Amino acid sequence: MAPPIDNFIEAPARTHIRVGLAPAQNAVHSLLLLTKTKKLSGLSDWVINTAHQLSPEEREQHYRIMIAFYHAITPERRWSSFPVYLDYLRNADPEKLRDKMLNAYFRMDFHEASDRFTKENVLDSKENYITFLQERFGADYVDEELEGWAYEYALDPPAMQELITSHLQRYWDDFLAEEWERTLPTLKKAVKAFQLVDFSQMDSIEAAEYITGQPLASEWEDKCKNAESLYFAPSLHVGPYIGKFFEENLLGVIFGARLPDNASINAPELSQAEIYVRLNALADETRLQILRHVGEKGESCSTEIIESLGMSQSATSRHLTQLTAAGYLTTRRLDGAKCYKLNKERIANTLDTVKSFLLA
Repeated sequence: MAPPIDNFIEAPARTHIRVGLAPAQNAVHSLLLLTKTKKLSGLSDWVINTAHQLSPEEREQHYRIMIAFYHAITPERRWSSFPVYLDYLRNADPEKLRDKMLNAYFRMDFHEASDRFTKENVLDSKENYITFLQERFGADYVDEELEGWAYEYALDPPAMQELITSHLQRYWDDFLAEEWERTLPTLKKAVKAFQLVDFSQMDSIEAAEYITGQPLASEWEDKCKNAESLYFAPSLHVGPYIGKFFEENLLGVIFGARLPDNASINAPELSQAEIYVRLNALADETRLQILRHVGEKGESCSTEIIESLGMSQSATSRHLTQLTAAGYLTTRRLDGAKCYKLNKERIANTLDTVKSFLLA
């Protein structure tokens, strides 16, 4: 008999695969999702509604802090709760907090990155700092105005620490604390259900696809293969997407909360949450047109989809991202272009899942 949910304890790892709550990482990821609502469709109602509550000025400030200081904010190990982690950030040495961010940048090993920047000279000027970031992220991915703003705080670690911790405290108190308590019982059920699964006969890719309930993109396959251990944390905010966090020799994966196949735990709210995420991807005329177009063509590249349906590149990318994350489309590279193919098995499985839930 399965242990009662009320006696929830995070079980010790039996293999290199582990499933748990990761409260601090989960909270940081939920706050990060508030900056993604214009780029990603299909996120949870909490994310969308909370983002809509913010004024334009609040949205801009939240974006600045979460993006510019993400590597200072994100936890490097797991904590018992987000408030405990927030206390740690508040009491940390300000320079060490700033250096944690810089060290994360230095660990990013890109071929075009030069060795001219060191921890001693990277903050000598705003130009040094921005060029340093451009070498590691690519010039197209660095907002010079944003990073110029962040640079001034990097020169003043106590001010940077106060800005980060006061902002996170406010968003926890005003938005996330109540939501975490509301979703916690459901997340515990997802964790307990997966803790009862024997992963000893699965490799990393098999376990990741089993837990997330979808095929992994090629970049995720590489990450899973290279990690010594994997830690999976369920979320009710992430929709069809997958988030990540890193610890030493460990890859953390934040996935849409769900039940494993043939789960011994009864949690209809988890089945309902997974169905909602899947049907949300289909509940849009444009996305249905995309699926129909790809199905009729057998395979279609993004440029063909844009031309055929008369959509903008940004709108097409947004829809394709959600359909791919939901598993309805698979992708491959062809002559440098991303091409899409209908995942008929995923569509059939979705219909079976809905039927099982409603007729159980």
